Amino acid sequence: MTTDADTQRDTVEEPRGRHSTEWEVFVREAVEEPLRHVGSVTAAEESTAREQAAALFQDVAALWLCPADAVRRDTEAVLTPGEPA
Repeated sequence: MTTDADTQRDTVEEPRGRHSTEWEVFVREAVEEPLRHVGSVTAAEESTAREQAAALFQDVAALWLCPADAVRRDTEAVLTPGEPA
């Protein structure tokens, strides 16, 4: 027997978090180390993004956030997954 829960499906036309911004996260683990990209978080506001990033990357000397749409990547070579940049 099939129940309504088995047959009911929602169609999503837009990606999750459509009202949120993706924020790129950069950290410096120690004062003498360079800043490096460590990932991204998604949040509607910068303050929420900072809270999320701080929870993920604790005990760092510096934590920087940048809206993902402000970051540009320019590489000449096509990298194979797993190959170092």
